[in-house]
Amino acid sequence: MKIQNLVENEQGKNGCLAEHGLSVYLETGKHKLLVDTGATDAFLRNAEFLGIDLKEVDILILSHGHYDHGGGILTFSKINPRARIYIREDAFAKYYHERERGTDYIGLDPVIRGLPQVVVVGGDLRLDEELYLFTNVAGGKP
Repeated sequence: MKIQNLVENEQGKNGCLAEHGLSVYLETGKHKLLVDTGATDAFLRNAEFLGIDLKEVDILILSHGHYDHGGGILTFSKINPRARIYIREDAFAKYYHERERGTDYIGLDPVIRGLPQVVVVGGDLRLDEELYLFTNVAGGKP
């Protein structure tokens, strides 16, 4: 298995972009996956810099419905329209962040829901003999 961080709050490798958010590229025996896309297209530019061809990704999994994890989905769908995009139903809820100066929308662009490659997941889902999505993981600190 190969795991390559594409974007996060720290630059990592010199020449890579950093931003508030997360995007991780994974290769397994059968799949090339993207988990989250960060807030912008920085994940794409970093992938190119690192020699990773995101056109070969067959599955994108969104961890949750905040812009800093799904803000690059529309960019990804333009360069790779065949990859399935798995998103939990509640990721399309309206998410806001309260600040002293007002309220900011931090959810997903509603256009994402209409993409033909989006698969809305309502519960746990076995994708194949290698991949299983757990969607209702709950936990906390004792």
